Amino acid sequence: MAIREQVPKPLRGPAGFASLAVMLLGIVVGYILTTVGLTLYFGLDPIEQGAVSTVESISVIAIGVGTFGLGYLGWRGFNYFAY
Repeated sequence: MAIREQVPKPLRGPAGFASLAVMLLGIVVGYILTTVGLTLYFGLDPIEQGAVSTVESISVIAIGVGTFGLGYLGWRGFNYFAY
């Protein structure tokens, strides 16, 4: 039995909209974190040079890419419950 069939019909719409909200937040936060991480990695930040290490900036990029993945899962969930 699929998850869609286990969710009652009146809750499928709100589950789809919740997935859509996860997608939007995932894409926005992922974009911000990835951009900030790239800025820190290439040393384009207005912070004192050397204040953020390369490992820290790569970890910010990785978290941003992971958040993009969460946004993708939200999109998949929206498509799953919406149709």
